[in-house]
Amino acid sequence: VRVLPAFLKYLRITTDKLGEGLALYRAAALRSPEAKRARSLREVIVAEQIERMLQSDHAILEFEDLRLQVHAETDASKANTLLDRLQAIVTEEIARTERSLLAVERDSRLGFQFETDYVFTPYSLREKLEVLHDTRDRQLPEYRAKLSATQ
Repeated sequence: VRVLPAFLKYLRITTDKLGEGLALYRAAALRSPEAKRARSLREVIVAEQIERMLQSDHAILEFEDLRLQVHAETDASKANTLLDRLQAIVTEEIARTERSLLAVERDSRLGFQFETDYVFTPYSLREKLEVLHDTRDRQLPEYRAKLSATQ
């Protein structure tokens, strides 16, 4: 039984519901009294970071599943379609990570939680961006070229 599709489905539903709540939360923060607005918006940024983390979890799991499918695929056309999706996931993750980096640089509460060794420091996010750019700009095109050469 494949568990991953169901897990990804419910992770997406959770993220979508969080996004709906965030829209209301953001609107309320923007309507808050001016004296409280800056603090309210900082809390929205924390909630947005949680949403990005869930979206990243989904992206990582989907990417790895598709990566395994690409390696097992014998039809070059299907493999290229899977590579297109991998490319899109990486591109989306780059944008998401850049927003996370911006948030972490502005609010240190987002960078480290000792109890769970959860680390999203600016350094680790920059390292992640390097890997993502390498994947998008070098690794995926090289694999696509290798596929074309074997046809």
